[in-house]
Amino acid sequence: MLGALRWPVFRRLWLLSSSIQFGYWFASISFQWIVARATDNDPLMLSLLYFSVLVPSLLFSLPAGALADQLDRRRVVQVGQAGVVVTGVVTALLVVVDTGGVTAILCCAFVAGTVHALAIPASQALVGGELPPENLRSGVLLQASGMNLARVAGPAFAGVVIVVSGAVAALLVYAALAIVTVTGLHGLRLARPRPAPDGTGLVARIGSGLRHAWQRPPAGTALAVVATASLFALSYNSQLPAIAARASDNPNVFLILTTLVGVGSVAGILINALRRPAPQVSVRPAVLMLALAGVVMATLAVATHLWLVVVLALAIGALQFAIMTECAQVIQSVVADSHRGRVMSIYFLCWGGLLPIGGLVLGTTWHAFGPVVALGASGTVCVAIAVTLGIIGRGTRPRADEQE
Repeated sequence: MLGALRWPVFRRLWLLSSSIQFGYWFASISFQWIVARATDNDPLMLSLLYFSVLVPSLLFSLPAGALADQLDRRRVVQVGQAGVVVTGVVTALLVVVDTGGVTAILCCAFVAGTVHALAIPASQALVGGELPPENLRSGVLLQASGMNLARVAGPAFAGVVIVVSGAVAALLVYAALAIVTVTGLHGLRLARPRPAPDGTGLVARIGSGLRHAWQRPPAGTALAVVATASLFALSYNSQLPAIAARASDNPNVFLILTTLVGVGSVAGILINALRRPAPQVSVRPAVLMLALAGVVMATLAVATHLWLVVVLALAIGALQFAIMTECAQVIQSVVADSHRGRVMSIYFLCWGGLLPIGGLVLGTTWHAFGPVVALGASGTVCVAIAVTLGIIGRGTRPRADEQE
């Protein structure tokens, strides 16, 4: 798991990527805290916030992936982080002067999601471009581990900052971390992608990325697993404040559950890291974990005792990032570097791009029929699709270093 750390450029990229995720969680928890307090945990408004933060991934991931394969990936990440600085400061000012209410926060959340969506394919593609094939699996696992360490530490520190100094301070920390990232990337010499001869137009490059993903099985099945998880298993994130409120009247339980989900996520990454790699790339472990995530969602529908919600939060945290890490590893192992940014943009479209749709559907169903129907239906559909993918999924493939 630690082999990629032998490469100095990767070490620096890994620290900066983790810093980006750490800052993101400061902003995410701050947005949820502000909206939850202003609307008394209204599930529909929480879904709208979730939609606002993540719908940019649906709208802009594919163009961002095409840019990542055409431009200097380092510059793309720097521009995105500069946008984070502006967004964090403006949002903090709006909260201080109490202007615009929840609508203004939703707009700022959309902007934050947009700059994140534009930078993340380039950030992910940098890992594959800066490591030799034999260290690629290590790099993907370390990148996912850094993301999840930030997932644990970010909410924990954000919770302390919010309780002690308020959400405005957390938003300013978010902006400050982005400044660190922009500075850290300055002067870093990175490999440029080799553009594929697949047309110069944006639409042509996006189409080439889609074809490339389908022609490199099991990348297509891995993307289907990610899409299903986002729509039906991970949409619970949009209702985490409401789920916490079902189990306890203490508003701080939401922050505790957020941290526990992150702890579970680290456990999921470690499970993947300790598992001996198969000689061929296979998506079957991810399909199995998808089915288990559906079972956890269905159980969450009837869980009202705090201890059970805590156990389920740990379980879904472990499963969600184990699924995403496994699928990212599968995809990174079979795609060519010339298409890496575009294929990873499809991956993030299936992950972050579909999360707002799943969250909005879950919140609307919860609002209309209650949590039992909403969570139970999501879990059932997730299990059904996992079984289908396990039957018809497109097989295995040698690793990239064995193919080329």
